[in-house]
Amino acid sequence: MVTQKNDQIMIPNTAKTIDPNTGEERLTNTGFSQIYHAWWPVQRVLIDEYPTALKVFSWLVEVADKRNAVIVSYPAMAVALGLNKRTIMRAISYLVGKKLVTILKSGNMNAYVLNDRIIWKDTADLKDKYSQFSAEVYVVASEQEEPYRTQLIGHAIKKKPKGPKNARSENLGVDVQSS
Repeated sequence: MVTQKNDQIMIPNTAKTIDPNTGEERLTNTGFSQIYHAWWPVQRVLIDEYPTALKVFSWLVEVADKRNAVIVSYPAMAVALGLNKRTIMRAISYLVGKKLVTILKSGNMNAYVLNDRIIWKDTADLKDKYSQFSAEVYVVASEQEEPYRTQLIGHAIKKKPKGPKNARSENLGVDVQSS
């Protein structure tokens, strides 16, 4: 569906970018995954042999970053997919055996990297340079030792009541001025 905004035609899943070398405005794809022809016979095998592995692989494709990677625990995958942790582990083992996923380890964390000969989520010129060097991190609250809140710059966070004028904040180590 094509829409119009401020006298400009807007196409879904696209964004206007400026080429840093030429200064030209370009229309680029966003939120897409390139699926290579090699995938279709593999998908048919997964449908027949191990549909749960296909479900896990599809979810990994959905949440992986532009470089085909995501860091996520087995329990987080189990919560996201409504499956048992052991089921996730068996499906991942199957996907690794079929060379659809590679696991990179960093301490006790796993980074799951999708086979870039099957699926790719960024532009072709970056494929061979970066496919295994960054990742989305997917966490669930149930794995955290204590509740957490994301505190990003520019996001509203409910503030605690201010103390007396020029009071010292214990956790920030800065002076708090009241208005």
